[in-house]
Amino acid sequence: MVKKKMIAAISALCMAGTVYASAGNAVHAEPVQSELTAETIASQERIYCIASVSKMYSSLAVMQLVDEGKVELDAPVTKYLPDFKMNDERYKDITVRMLMNHTSGISVGLPINHYLYEDVDSFVHDSTFDIVSGQRFKASPGEYACYNNKGFEVMEHIVENVSGMSFTDYVRDNIASEIGADHTGTAWSLYAGDLGDARVSLYRGFLPIKYPYEMAAGTGGIYATAPDVANFGSAFFTGNDVLLSDEAKTQMSTRWSDDAKYESYGLGWDFVEQVKYEKENIKVMGKGGDVPYMHSYLLVAPDEQISAAVLTAGDDSSSQYAGLMAFALMDVALAERGMAVSGLTSPEPKIMDTIPEQYKKYEGLYCIGGLYSNGICRITFDDTAMYREDLGTDNASPERFKITEDGGFVRVNDSGRMTADREIGYFEEKDGKIYIRTDLFTVYPGLGICQNFGNAAEGMYTGEKMEENSVPRSVQQSWDELSRTFFVKYNEKWTSQDYESPFYRVVTDEAFPGYILVKNSEGARAEKLTDENHALFFTSIPSSTNRDLFDIEITRQTYADQTSAASLDLSNGARCRSVDSLPMFTADITEIPLHSSEAAWYRIGKDMGGKSIVVERPDNSAVYVYNKFRELLYSTHIKDAVNAIDLPPDGYIAFAGETGDSVNIFR
Repeated sequence: MVKKKMIAAISALCMAGTVYASAGNAVHAEPVQSELTAETIASQERIYCIASVSKMYSSLAVMQLVDEGKVELDAPVTKYLPDFKMNDERYKDITVRMLMNHTSGISVGLPINHYLYEDVDSFVHDSTFDIVSGQRFKASPGEYACYNNKGFEVMEHIVENVSGMSFTDYVRDNIASEIGADHTGTAWSLYAGDLGDARVSLYRGFLPIKYPYEMAAGTGGIYATAPDVANFGSAFFTGNDVLLSDEAKTQMSTRWSDDAKYESYGLGWDFVEQVKYEKENIKVMGKGGDVPYMHSYLLVAPDEQISAAVLTAGDDSSSQYAGLMAFALMDVALAERGMAVSGLTSPEPKIMDTIPEQYKKYEGLYCIGGLYSNGICRITFDDTAMYREDLGTDNASPERFKITEDGGFVRVNDSGRMTADREIGYFEEKDGKIYIRTDLFTVYPGLGICQNFGNAAEGMYTGEKMEENSVPRSVQQSWDELSRTFFVKYNEKWTSQDYESPFYRVVTDEAFPGYILVKNSEGARAEKLTDENHALFFTSIPSSTNRDLFDIEITRQTYADQTSAASLDLSNGARCRSVDSLPMFTADITEIPLHSSEAAWYRIGKDMGGKSIVVERPDNSAVYVYNKFRELLYSTHIKDAVNAIDLPPDGYIAFAGETGDSVNIFR
């Protein structure tokens, strides 16, 4: 019966894509497959990118060096990396521990060229210090925990400098080989090997794509099978000293701060305390991860010696679904031990009829953050409800919230009833600023309820009241002009997955003068204007909703096509040019010269729209075609892509490759 429940839980989520799940102990990993979905389940030998679960391998590697007396957790990073420098002298205060528990204060996230199709490249590794050196801090080191990928790139260098080995070799010799994980490695070890059909098949919609590799190995670039990951999880079992001492495991499984109610990071772990298991006095630790097309989750109950790993593939899934499967596996495994775990329930707060006058002071503009993006909203009150209206978005309707007995605000529908996905927000005044803290209970029919993305027990800080930012009229007008066009990323390598969604837009609005939103397909970031050419991140939200920040500079560039136009430059290394500056793709173009540092972009006019071309290109190049809605229609990274291309009216076409090569065009 228990196994049937497990299979039912997995089956209910297999729409996420190909799935493989394992629940293991210190000895073995037991595969779990559903007969009902056998065609959608990959075999146990399939290799996935485990995304940010890779951070646990980096963390374990550092802790092994701690066990050997070669690294001190509270020593400054500069002790092990003399080349690690930043413009702000506070970088000297960053310790190894701060990198591992996300409290370093480093603002920037992943760089360009980090996810490449059928390619490995050392750019991400080699540019780590250069990119970090020019970044501003979002907070002083140790001030608060906020998820940061860049810190684990730095940790990768620590492992290499201290051990004298490449990170790839270290993982192979000191982790994978020790637990018999024969299918675990990085892009560098797997790309060079003959994998045959070992890699999981990936699809964009219904089209098979070439295999992409994550270049930030220590952050998200470990590849493995689900049994390998489940066995890796057994390294954290109480009493298992194969890879780590008990002292190291205790350090890793300790919450980063006793005073921090809302973030449960350990060293590497997303959480070391989980509300539904805490109620039963069961210690469970977890780590999830996402890269485009692949998603992962690892749960470990160290005292019960249970490890559950779920790896999924699909362009319409996320670690949220992998996490739900992992929790289902953990619940069933615990039940087999006679330890029943009840599911979470949504709170039923008492709703009050009127809002006290004192809450009116919270009216105003707020930057509201999500895990991967943020936006700007306006909050207003009447006598009975609070209203939250997203700004800079077409046709957004205000959401309504009712005040609760404990001073929170719960989202309600048009009839005044609490919504199924229970969202409760609280205003908090802290250090002279006003923040919003949110408890979110998301309902998954047939599967139960997930609280705060499965990790934070008591909500997360999700918003910050914005200050007035008065700028000269000329500054505002300059950015208003930029808001009338889209921008396209042009400086990624030809193999970069980022060309699938390269469009950015600057959004201004008279409702938030002095600020902009920078939008792409993945979300938005709010920026504060400083002058005609600069916009800076400004939020101090003390949680992981304040992750992956960047500053913006507008520069003037002369492009390879000899046009001169503005470039939207992000501090993470991305550079984008206005689509209005792109040359037209005309019938007399027969050859496209390629440049390693710059993709050749064209607009497709109505005269070429609806016509077809045939491209003859070198192996080290790619072609991308987008419609007028900026949706990708064609890519040479689709498996067996034909060379005949239909051109959409008012669309875009891009050519990328190596300097000295060219693409020939035939009609």
